[in-house]
Amino acid sequence: MPTTAQMVADYPDMLLRVLAELRGAFLDGYDSRTEGVALLAAQITDPLSVQMAYQEITDIYPQAKDAIEVILKEGGEIAEAQFSRAYGSIRQMGPARLEREQPWFAPESMAEVLYYYGLLGRGFKGAGQNARTIVYLPEDIVPWLPNPHAAEDNETLSASVLSAPPKSRIMAADDSFLADMGSLLGYIHTEGLGLDGSGPGAEDAERLVERLQMPFAADDEELNVRLALMLHLANRLGWLRRGDDGRIHLTGNAVHRFLEQTRSEQRHTLWESWRRSAEWNDLCRVPGLECVEKGGAFNDPLQTRNALLRLLGKLMPGCWYSQADVVDAIRSLEPDFQRPTGNYDTWYIRDITTQEFLKGFEQWEAVEGALIRFLFRGPLHWLGALDLAEPSAGDDLQISLSQWGARWLEMDVPQPHEAPRSPMAVSEDFTVSLDLDTALKERFRVERFAQWKSSYPKYTYQINQRSLARAAAEGIDGARIAAFLQARTRRLPEKVVAALQRHGTTPVSET
Repeated sequence: MPTTAQMVADYPDMLLRVLAELRGAFLDGYDSRTEGVALLAAQITDPLSVQMAYQEITDIYPQAKDAIEVILKEGGEIAEAQFSRAYGSIRQMGPARLEREQPWFAPESMAEVLYYYGLLGRGFKGAGQNARTIVYLPEDIVPWLPNPHAAEDNETLSASVLSAPPKSRIMAADDSFLADMGSLLGYIHTEGLGLDGSGPGAEDAERLVERLQMPFAADDEELNVRLALMLHLANRLGWLRRGDDGRIHLTGNAVHRFLEQTRSEQRHTLWESWRRSAEWNDLCRVPGLECVEKGGAFNDPLQTRNALLRLLGKLMPGCWYSQADVVDAIRSLEPDFQRPTGNYDTWYIRDITTQEFLKGFEQWEAVEGALIRFLFRGPLHWLGALDLAEPSAGDDLQISLSQWGARWLEMDVPQPHEAPRSPMAVSEDFTVSLDLDTALKERFRVERFAQWKSSYPKYTYQINQRSLARAAAEGIDGARIAAFLQARTRRLPEKVVAALQRHGTTPVSET
């Protein structure tokens, strides 16, 4: 079956704009039609967008659920003649007629409802006497549609599937942790890092945290865990070395290899580094718990992590679940996921508040339950595997496997789209602005010749005499910087070009 991008590639421009408006997508800031199609497809194939469209349509047109299920039962496509007998057909219109009649305001069939919401495509299949018109669900939205036929064939956790939460409550798995790793690299490259067995020094930690894209409502304890995980992964990936000055500096080759990866490869690198780490003990990082190791380590963090990921692989991708339901389902299906011997009396785990040692199966919720909940809102969400939804009154946190999480757990879901990146912007005052999704390689290059100023709502840097002197010490001259910026901006002010090209004889403004 075609993908969404292939489906809309030949749509008239007006229809692209209509589809974007109906689905709450944005089509601003692209330079070509190809980029516009890619930008639209990336947004409307996002699991949340698909679920919201499905819910909106089926709330208004209950028959839409039956229409989608009929196509799903046929493997995602069906002959138009067969489908249209029950659900109508899609009128074919050119741009002029589309503009005149605006059929999306008054669709004449269920097929047209689905078509104008971007959930149904129309195409041709076969040749000669076997040629026929088909309607289909784009292959990259099928995994995110409720599919009772798929549930019949797959073992799932016994947790109830919920309706998609309101968009205002969604905390989507984004690239903020990946972006923070880029900030860590930039900080260490520019400043170095004071680091001992307990973590970074207070001054370095404070200055580094200023650069991070922290999730809202993260308390200090979870902030410290997030920062510790960043440093653990950086060290595990071979990025860090201790210099002659006693501070931590970057290992050039290892960092270069990471920066050269695509964004999807970088996500996977961080995920795999955490997933395979036997040294990072998630249980001993749970806020409110303290591991008291008597006679050496007592748990196997790698075994625990793999067991939990295997259990999460029984969730249906893109569906929403109550966190409490999932915890209860794990307790029912495999309560000993981190204690294969079933012995709950030998580990020394203490409640920090009460100083009580938590022993016995009756403390399962206080230990195993707390670990699962921490992983949901912590590493699994930070690394991009879980989308979360804030609880409403009386409800619990909701979770959903993200597109990346489903792929990393080896589910049969399509490769997520990557939206086109926005260009950099350089102002007359030598400020460089970069969107939050700017490639880490590009941002790291800016770090080498400009001074960091802020990380929200955009990354901003200042080119000044000090930063250019630092760049010159690394062999980066003004002409090279100017060429770099000219290739990545829509317009580079002549004042900036001239100052950079003559750098070395005339100082740039110290701002």
